[in-house]
Amino acid sequence: MARRFTSLLAGSAVNEALALKTEAAQLQAQASDQWAYYQAKGIKAVVLESQKAVLAGMQKPASADFERDLSRYKDEQQASQNRAQAFEQQRDEKNAVADDLIRRHHFFAYTVALLQVAIALGAVAALTRKRLAWLGSTALGLVGAGVFVWAVVAG
Repeated sequence: MARRFTSLLAGSAVNEALALKTEAAQLQAQASDQWAYYQAKGIKAVVLESQKAVLAGMQKPASADFERDLSRYKDEQQASQNRAQAFEQQRDEKNAVADDLIRRHHFFAYTVALLQVAIALGAVAALTRKRLAWLGSTALGLVGAGVFVWAVVAG
């Protein structure tokens, strides 16, 4: 029963970690979209400033729309940068939680392996009536229980 319980915990931890990694990948895609938008607004601002410089070189006045559009592009660029950084922060948080869950999964998987070997060795001990096999089975079971407790407490 302990082996099944530990197997369920291992499966649960890895499933949750995979879901968080998927969410992190989605957040990365959203951050990438925002950075692309940021670059597009920067390019528009540079083009507008170049047009303004050409007009100034020709001694023609730039319309008020130039300044208004330039200001708008800069504002949109800053907002896009803020959104991208927020997505990246959320991504990093999800990845950190997922990495912790994967680490816990490994401990639970080790526990399952140790308990399975202990059970098999216990069966061999029962069939052969060898005390050394029984002691080995008990030792492995205790080590497996210790790893399980460590995974629960440290997690």
